[in-house]
Amino acid sequence: VKGVTVDDTPAMVEGSVEHQRLEDAFLAKADVEYTVEEAIEVSKRTPISSRELYVEDRSLGIRGYIDELLLNPEGFTVIDDKPVGRTGKVYPSSKHQVYGYCMALKSMLGPDEQRPITAAVRARGSDRLIWSEAFDTKAERKVQRLIRRVHGLIDGDIQFKSATQAYKCRPCRFFDVCDKRVGP
Repeated sequence: VKGVTVDDTPAMVEGSVEHQRLEDAFLAKADVEYTVEEAIEVSKRTPISSRELYVEDRSLGIRGYIDELLLNPEGFTVIDDKPVGRTGKVYPSSKHQVYGYCMALKSMLGPDEQRPITAAVRARGSDRLIWSEAFDTKAERKVQRLIRRVHGLIDGDIQFKSATQAYKCRPCRFFDVCDKRVGP
């Protein structure tokens, strides 16, 4: 918004390396390549999966890459890989990010696709799902509100609020250039 640029954080670099490793491993054992449309059709009969699937909903102004999408006759599971600390806590922002992917996927699937979508967070570097919930109308409304808020912030229609706790500000990649940061 302000034209500020900052370097990638070590956590971002580590995450990118891990994502690439997982993608390479997935591609090495992939049997068949499908278009998105073909994968959706095939998944009505047999389970399949995809990694780093690009999703977009232009009407909402959102886009991103789903770390892993499981498609099967019973529905879709959108999985995002996240680093997990000792507590195993999944932050609301991580849940909202996965819900955003679900929203974009739902848009791409179209109104005729009625299979349910599940949002999930997996502990990075493992097969362990640490959070999973149905992407329902309540989640959809929540994400729509958040998307409107983010666009309002970007457009300057909504005033930015900083965190109230310094421990939330310090890890932010914009900490050094933020005029609203908490703490030194």
